[in-house]
Amino acid sequence: MTSTVIYDAAELPDCEPSVFNDIQATIRLFGGMPIAIFGFITNVINVIVFCDPEMRCSLVNHFLLVLSISDLVLLVCNFFMLIFPVIASMSNNYLLHDYYPVFLWFAYPVGLSTQTCGVYLTVLVSVHRYLGVCHPFRAKRWVSGKPVKWAIIGSIVFSIVINLHTWLELDIRTCYSSSFNSPLRSIFLTPLRMNSKYTLITKCIMYTLIMFIIPFITLIIVNCRIVVALKESTRMRNGTSMKKSTQSRIMNNFRMLKGAKYSELFGRFGRLNFNPLKTPSLLKTNGNSLRDRSVTLMLLAIVAIFLCCNCLAFCNNIYDNVHVVKKHAQESDAFNQTSFLPEIEEQSQDYDEDWSIFDEWTFDFSVEISNLLISLNSSSSMFVYLIFSSKYRSIIKHWLGLEKRKRTNGVALTTVMAAQKALELSILPDEVEARRHRKEKNRFVKNSKQLTKSTQLFLTTSETDLRKAKSVRKETEDDEIQEIQSDEPSAASNLSRDDQNRSSSKRKLLRFATLA
Repeated sequence: MTSTVIYDAAELPDCEPSVFNDIQATIRLFGGMPIAIFGFITNVINVIVFCDPEMRCSLVNHFLLVLSISDLVLLVCNFFMLIFPVIASMSNNYLLHDYYPVFLWFAYPVGLSTQTCGVYLTVLVSVHRYLGVCHPFRAKRWVSGKPVKWAIIGSIVFSIVINLHTWLELDIRTCYSSSFNSPLRSIFLTPLRMNSKYTLITKCIMYTLIMFIIPFITLIIVNCRIVVALKESTRMRNGTSMKKSTQSRIMNNFRMLKGAKYSELFGRFGRLNFNPLKTPSLLKTNGNSLRDRSVTLMLLAIVAIFLCCNCLAFCNNIYDNVHVVKKHAQESDAFNQTSFLPEIEEQSQDYDEDWSIFDEWTFDFSVEISNLLISLNSSSSMFVYLIFSSKYRSIIKHWLGLEKRKRTNGVALTTVMAAQKALELSILPDEVEARRHRKEKNRFVKNSKQLTKSTQLFLTTSETDLRKAKSVRKETEDDEIQEIQSDEPSAASNLSRDDQNRSSSKRKLLRFATLA
């Protein structure tokens, strides 16, 4: 048995017509919808690319993967919050009118949560890059896989918790539609959302601090420090290039003197092609610095687009906060001064008329443009990745058939990364010193054993045996002196051989890392 609810038309309130003005309908349909569709496609591509095993090797790409998922969900929620109600109100379909309040009720808190998550993921990416650029040695020890994962999980949990109250701001009720002559679901603001104190605390204070002031200040400070560090590295790189050019001029002068009196000597210098700057370690350092520089520029571009696209929303929020504070002040004055209630109502009516006549059109237009820019920010990240990320470009070219994919050996890449980590943490340079300490310790143990034997022999023998013991001890001391004299060049050769092996292992490792 299925029970059906029968509504009496007289008991149901009339549905309020959902009317959107021309500015809202035009901007949302002809501006927001193409951006939402394009952003949905680009963020799906971003998610697939960042899920590639080659892209997951970098910790920055973990942030970018979750950021792409957040942008994708935000665009979907923006569609059901802003665009779908306009389509439903302009149509004559009963199902669209009946179901869009359900989508709106669900998309509103989810969209705010994903927007908060995207903001703080951008902040975390900037902080991660700041540690890598300004504190590289600390970043190698602090920023690893587990802290990055916990930071991402923490931003997601924080975004959900801070927006839990938004689930209580909207309510779905049944009303009677005169156009369809039947009951219809509609969306309403709850009494909690209409409370002025709640609006003042959540929208004016919490939302402004969490979504604008804290992230904006953090991003500006961190990225200014990154820009200063980039300028310093550029200055140092220019100095290195000047040294290279000076050395090349010296070598050219040597080659020009081949026809002089000492042409044979200068010819030998010219054939050496000596360039102390082109060592494997420096080549590796330059390659890593260029790669880090491109990653840093990519993240700076993402932050710059984020700040530009959210600046108008911040101004609209400040303007709306001023309006809410003034309205709340008028209501509090009206509550405290009941004797002057007619005058206060007259002032509030004048203020509402001024607001509706002078500022309503401009404010609506500014709000729609800010929503459009937020959607554009979530849709334009693919272009930044294409410009600055060579791996991203190579994967896209492989999909389009323009380039053959060069698969990297995962075991070799892991080995290289582990060896590089060992070099950066100064594990290998201490290996020779540890070997020398072990040899000295073994030699000390050997000498102590021989001394112990000679002592026992001294205590247990007679006078005649004592002489023999002294002679034996003298012979042992002579043998020790000869052994030490013979071990000194061998130890020195071992140390030099260890140094040569270490330097050759470094060259092989760096050459292997370059090929990988």
